[in-house]
Amino acid sequence: MSARRIQKYICREIVVPMGISLAILTFVLLMGNLLKLTDLVINKGVPLGEIGLLFYYLLPSFLDIALGMAFLIGILVGFSRLSADHEIIAMKSAGISLRQMTLPVIAIALATSLALAAIAFTAKPEGKKNFKEQVFRILQNRLGKGLEPMVFFHDFKNVVLFAQEVDGSGQMTGVFLSDNRNPQENSVISARSGRLFSNPDTLAFTIFLQEGTLHNRAVQKKDAEYRLLNFVEYQLTLDFTEKSDARERRLAPKEMSLYEILAQPQINRKMWIEVHKRFAAPCAPLLFVFLGIPLGIHSPRSGRMGGFAFSLVIFLFYYLLSSFFETLCLEKKALPLVLMWAPNVIFLGVGLFLFRSAAREKNISLPSLADCLRRRTKSPT
Repeated sequence: MSARRIQKYICREIVVPMGISLAILTFVLLMGNLLKLTDLVINKGVPLGEIGLLFYYLLPSFLDIALGMAFLIGILVGFSRLSADHEIIAMKSAGISLRQMTLPVIAIALATSLALAAIAFTAKPEGKKNFKEQVFRILQNRLGKGLEPMVFFHDFKNVVLFAQEVDGSGQMTGVFLSDNRNPQENSVISARSGRLFSNPDTLAFTIFLQEGTLHNRAVQKKDAEYRLLNFVEYQLTLDFTEKSDARERRLAPKEMSLYEILAQPQINRKMWIEVHKRFAAPCAPLLFVFLGIPLGIHSPRSGRMGGFAFSLVIFLFYYLLSSFFETLCLEKKALPLVLMWAPNVIFLGVGLFLFRSAAREKNISLPSLADCLRRRTKSPT
């Protein structure tokens, strides 16, 4: 059998479990949001078409997670089966080295990385932006029909709105509002009348209240002062964005495409972190090649479920490590270029050690990895 046919065979052994895993993982992630979206249909009367759009806008965020993990599962399951059936030994006997077996895997990894880059650079931020706009439109349509009198309205996060009466024009009387958006203090407002207005440019709702009272008190302080404010007119903004006082909506860095971030006249720290994150994350499949192949070869008895569980642990560790360094970068003001790429450097080092050991047909174990790290640490520079 020629080397090209063997490489096609290896591709098939990886792509099939990868495709199945991708479908299952995407479905599971979608189901995680199904209950919330089902509540919109059953209890709030939102049309199925609008719910379908929400699912569509969420899909890039789910694929961003599922695609890399599915690729890792494909490697572990594929090479675990090849090793269990002694096909790895047969290929080596035919003169096919482990490095030659790796070439088709690298090709799949490159394709996966390009897909992840397209998702990270454009599709995911566009989906986040459209999702927020769609939620605003749904809420705007609901409020356009008017609030139900004598029913508590919970659609605004950490805000509860209640009106005793609502006329056909949307004018409310006997208004009660509880505002817990600030974790440091709670506010309760009662007013004789009020009206809600929406602003599509800022994705914000503004409630105008007349002749009422505002009660405010700090939550965490025992001796906090109680404040009482009587007003003739009071305006409160209920929004989905960080900048509620802006005349136009300001996109968060996660809602901007890579081009939009780099085109900003002034790029702040959060934007630079987002830029490095979008370049670093799509490189993960290339790292998984050198990590997954040796682990798959040396765990032939784990089977498909074992490969899935092992992939979950590795991917979860990579995700937690990336989140840790991102938080560290935000809090410690360290260079994004260093910290945002640190997980990739760590995984690359471990992967190259494992791959080199597998190529030399050495036994791979955690103690051997620890010994190697200890020797490198103690060796003189």
